[in-house]
Amino acid sequence: MSSSIKPNDKTLTLTEAQEMLGVSRTTLWRLIRTYKIQTLTDLLDNRSKLVRKADIERVLADAEKIRQGIAA
Repeated sequence: MSSSIKPNDKTLTLTEAQEMLGVSRTTLWRLIRTYKIQTLTDLLDNRSKLVRKADIERVLADAEKIRQGIAA
């Protein structure tokens, strides 16, 4: 799943997403596969992948629900 968009305040680099979640790069890629998070290609740098910030926030919210014992 890759498409091309220009980065903005609605997207994060994989490094930013990794830091926001507090996980390793391997775990981030596993979360991307598990949650079917779409990766996007940065138009200005084809080597860079981006993810939507809302998708990462959804993962954080689901993790918090699980920690509180609420079904995600």
